[in-house]
Amino acid sequence: MPEPRTPYLEDSLETIPCGHSCRALDFLQQIYHAAPIGMVVVDNKQEVIRLNRKFAELIRLDSEACIGMCIGKLLPTLASELSFLLTDVFSSKAPRSEQEFTFRLDDNLCTWSVTAYPVLRPESENTVVSLIIHDITQLRKTESELAGALNQIRALEEKLRRENQLLKVEITRESELSHMVGSSASLRATVNKIRQVAPTDATVLITGETGTGKELAAREIHHLSRRGEQPIIVVNCAALPANLIESELFGHEKGSFTGAIARKIGRFEIADGGTIFLDEIGEMPLELQSKLLRVLQESQIERIGSHKLIDIDVRVIAATNRMLHEEVKAGRFREDLYFRLNVFPIHLPALRERGNDIIEIANDYMLFCARKHGRSIKAITPASRQHLLEYSWPGNIRELRNLVERSVILCHTDTLELEIPYSQTRPHSDESDHSYRKLSSLAEVQKLHITQILERTAWRIRGEHGAAEILGLKPTTLESKMKKLGISRKSPICW
Repeated sequence: MPEPRTPYLEDSLETIPCGHSCRALDFLQQIYHAAPIGMVVVDNKQEVIRLNRKFAELIRLDSEACIGMCIGKLLPTLASELSFLLTDVFSSKAPRSEQEFTFRLDDNLCTWSVTAYPVLRPESENTVVSLIIHDITQLRKTESELAGALNQIRALEEKLRRENQLLKVEITRESELSHMVGSSASLRATVNKIRQVAPTDATVLITGETGTGKELAAREIHHLSRRGEQPIIVVNCAALPANLIESELFGHEKGSFTGAIARKIGRFEIADGGTIFLDEIGEMPLELQSKLLRVLQESQIERIGSHKLIDIDVRVIAATNRMLHEEVKAGRFREDLYFRLNVFPIHLPALRERGNDIIEIANDYMLFCARKHGRSIKAITPASRQHLLEYSWPGNIRELRNLVERSVILCHTDTLELEIPYSQTRPHSDESDHSYRKLSSLAEVQKLHITQILERTAWRIRGEHGAAEILGLKPTTLESKMKKLGISRKSPICW
């Protein structure tokens, strides 16, 4: 009888004995090749002596072509890492578990978890190393996508938290600043402009004296636009410290400067999809104006401490009581930013230019204040109406509202008599009447009125019962008017 053929173990150079052990080894070999993980054995020359089908699939080569080849040639982009790992295991005779490698294989980015352990071959007393390979490419990709989604969720949570804080304030403001009141020709012209520009995304620059309702006009533009369902974020550039305004507008990353203990979402990012209203834009520091210009041109922001650009979709409405073209000439405002903001200018008329609108506004706000303070008031007395029309209103609508609310609080009947303070009434002395008669310009009237109030307040500008409060102006605005009108006092002003 011919001697039985000595079989070779598939995918190796080793021979195995025949007999019952062949059947058992064949069964084990089927398990070896059916394993869902790659397995390969290399000798001390780092040449492949055995591999399973999964490993051949991973490297996209035929099993027979791999036997006897150096593993570094089979995986050239991973050659140095595998060589270091195998050398370490051969020299230490100790296993190394779950070594993670990311590399390119046929232009695809792969991530493998490799476990290497030494195996002693009894017949030759040589050591070989067995590599167990898990392809975790999809796992790491999924983890990365989940981490990105989690970061996005956290950013949205932070944005919603900040948005909620701002909107709580806005709800209160909306109740008082709900609509524009009046029927004068000057107001109708302004409203017509608002309706023309609202459906567009054009940048709007609203100008006018302090207290003329620039914020209310901005809200009207927003509510009539396609962004009306999204928030309008209001930023008072004059109220923010110069060293914090950039962080407030664009946000910052944790640790970007002293005191930055957490990441902060800026107002522009919160307003994404909606409108941002930059009030008192003329007060913005020069160094920040260039950054704002870049945001307007590129529709991208960059948080302080980050180099990542964030795309935003925000409509910008700006407002100022300054003459920006004069500020440009004086070097206090960037000319390129002025042109970028002044795409669609809207000028709000002063209250004294709106005639009978003064009565309409007073009536409307009287009813609001009556509900607010629990009063039952139905009308304003005829004498008070006449006083309203005669007064010059240097503080415009803001001053009128303050006066109406104060009078409502003091009123205990159903007819409102406006309690105009002595400091706001027109002087009655012969000398004062003569001064008013001989005045020929609005500037002279304002100068005399402001000077008289300053005299009555001992030239105190700020604080309770100061001239700024009586006039319904901001202290900085009053100081600006004093400088413009040439009002000064030889002795020091009381602050």
